[in-house]
Amino acid sequence: MTVLVHGASGIVGRATVRALLARDEVRATVRRPEAAEPLRALGAKVTVRDGRAVDDLTEVLPRCHTLVHLVGGPNQPTPDELFWANDGSVRVSVDAAREAGTKRIVLVSVPGAAAEHTHPFLRAKGLAEEVVSASGLDFAIVRATHVYGLGGLWFTSFVNGAAATPPLVCGPGTQQLAPIYADDLGATIAAIDDHAGRLEGVWGCEGRDTVTADALVAALRGDVERPAHLDGQAAAKAFTELLEHPIDAVAASFFAMPSRADATDAAAAFGVATTPLTEGLRATMADAQAMDRL
Repeated sequence: MTVLVHGASGIVGRATVRALLARDEVRATVRRPEAAEPLRALGAKVTVRDGRAVDDLTEVLPRCHTLVHLVGGPNQPTPDELFWANDGSVRVSVDAAREAGTKRIVLVSVPGAAAEHTHPFLRAKGLAEEVVSASGLDFAIVRATHVYGLGGLWFTSFVNGAAATPPLVCGPGTQQLAPIYADDLGATIAAIDDHAGRLEGVWGCEGRDTVTADALVAALRGDVERPAHLDGQAAAKAFTELLEHPIDAVAASFFAMPSRADATDAAAAFGVATTPLTEGLRATMADAQAMDRL
């Protein structure tokens, strides 16, 4: 089968493309030209386009059985962009999939997504879930916890915060986290694409191990230095300075929340074995060291 991964430049996109290429022809969209080459090196057919118009996708969707929608995230430059990235882009994908005759859409969402939620990111994701559920397409919504691996805003923020003096943590530090290894999420998405029957549902996807934010900091540091706990604007300011990259209060407040699955586990449902946290962290460190040597 042929699959389109829409918004494939990030940590989940790369892992999903790798997993799908083991069995499918993979097309991918990215917005930045420099993001295309690594995906082409994996074997994907990549097109650079904005994706804001239905025609942007219908041109690359013919003969695609599945559209995997990965566009979005909590850290956007304006409130309008937050809702466009996480809700509006999904509406475009659904319209394009219908027009092109695509059979299935897989939307990666987050735990707690709800159209009535007061948090703008969770509200936008909830609205997007409603659009997919009402689309008439074969669909799977995968509510993934925080994703770790080489890259990704949450993990990059967390690692840099852990390495600071004193360590910095978004939130109280007691929040429960079950981060999912990017390769495991990619493998789960590929297994969903492989499913032969009708799909209509919402699944969760979390890592094998659960830790508090403070415990994860201690594991990364190898010591017990007490972190400073920040939220909202204070966290946004601190992490913007630390990363030298703008982090807004919406993203910081989302990172301060617990991150546990709130639906039936997708990995178990579709036969994917998840990676122990310590093993995934070791693999990520090895990947980082390999990148440093290039």
